[in-house]
Amino acid sequence: MAAIAALSFVAVKVLPWALGFASGKYLYQTVAGSPDAQTLTTTQVSEQIDRQGSQVFLAIKQEFPDDYEAVVEKIATVARLGNVEQVRNASRMAVAGLRQRYASLLSSAPASKAAEALGAQLAMLNHVMARETAATCNNYLRQGPGALSTPDQDFLPDMDKIGATLFHAFGAAKNVGLPAVAARDEDWSLLAEAFISSGGTQAEMDAIANVSPEFEGLCPAIAKLYAAALSLQGEPGRHIKTTLLYEIARN
Repeated sequence: MAAIAALSFVAVKVLPWALGFASGKYLYQTVAGSPDAQTLTTTQVSEQIDRQGSQVFLAIKQEFPDDYEAVVEKIATVARLGNVEQVRNASRMAVAGLRQRYASLLSSAPASKAAEALGAQLAMLNHVMARETAATCNNYLRQGPGALSTPDQDFLPDMDKIGATLFHAFGAAKNVGLPAVAARDEDWSLLAEAFISSGGTQAEMDAIANVSPEFEGLCPAIAKLYAAALSLQGEPGRHIKTTLLYEIARN
């Protein structure tokens, strides 16, 4: 039972960094690479972001237009200084700040939007498992995309989708007015049962609870956990999904 209880605290800490990385990389590509950075206007920055096709920035623009304008203004100001690293850092910090500001909304997110966001996390993890070694995947869970061999070329679309689905979940939570909920003990018990039913083992549950770097099957175990959460229906499923996402987004 100790490992089951730990699911409610430890396992939800995976992948808190992905959103900031994706947003920062897109702005770095679209803004810092401009040949006329010193004369950039906010309109030009916004147009470049639109042409790049960033899902996360489109989601921010749709769900939180005032925040989008503030982010674009901040990036344009930094870009005029011509410092590429500052552009990247400012963009990552700006979007990460929005993520942390709105994380508390997730407890009121509808189940459908929560499922989309958690599904994006699972898709990213499955992609990493397919492309990287078990050791690299384990490092990815603890260290973020810097542990991957080619994070920019291969995994940026996955991280972009993670960010976009989270911001759409924020927006839906803000607009639908559902009651805020948190996963309860009985919800975590249902998650543990679904995990075991899908082929999860006690050893995998212990590894998740301890985020064991030496456990070669840690990534598949986390994938099973996410899949189990996605399989839960009704209010228990909503409680689990939104609580997992809150822990991811608030870091």
